[in-house]
Amino acid sequence: MDEDNPGTLRWRWRRRSLAAGWSVPEDWWTPAVEHTIKAVNRGHDLMRACAALGGARARAGVGIGEGMTDLAALFTTLGLGEPPYSVARSFAVGWTEASFAPVNGLCCEDPFTGLATVTYLRTRLAEVYRGSMADRHRLVVAEPYRRPADLAGRLAAMLDLATAAREAFSGDETLAQLAPARVGALARAGPALTGRMARLELFRVSVNRLPERFEQALTLLRTLSLET
Repeated sequence: MDEDNPGTLRWRWRRRSLAAGWSVPEDWWTPAVEHTIKAVNRGHDLMRACAALGGARARAGVGIGEGMTDLAALFTTLGLGEPPYSVARSFAVGWTEASFAPVNGLCCEDPFTGLATVTYLRTRLAEVYRGSMADRHRLVVAEPYRRPADLAGRLAAMLDLATAAREAFSGDETLAQLAPARVGALARAGPALTGRMARLELFRVSVNRLPERFEQALTLLRTLSLET
């Protein structure tokens, strides 16, 4: 056991997990990974750590099967065989509770506009990339042509934009507030997209193809989330 070198254990765990089928390498690490490694090395609180790991995986859009395979990779790395039932159950409980928690409990909704948060949009992007559907989606970005100078005007403009975006994208698209005066819509590519964008004629609209890699998509999302 790599008790004195958690970095080595982390590296070996990640390598084995990728070999077992982890689909997005850039999305593997989470603070819950460190907590799990500490629990393994200390020999206690492992079930609590695995429950937290399950929750973290769910919030990142990782399916229960892929998450359990990752957990098994840790125990295989340690030479312990399959995870004990109690540990696997704790992971599954954590995953389930996070997956089916109320939207507000997961901080997925902006309280002012009612749109999804950037964090939730990131989760949806992870799901799209895991399903190899990035080429079938577009990230539509809309913002006012002119940004009001006063606070009241900016708030009103954001509400108008949010309302227009919901009217334009009333299907299964994910709408998120990217910045104080910018909205993003993760939508399927296709002829219908042009018609939806036409409903946002009062705003500046751009259509972004999703990059080839999830890591590049996160960089794009961070750029679009900057206030200008």
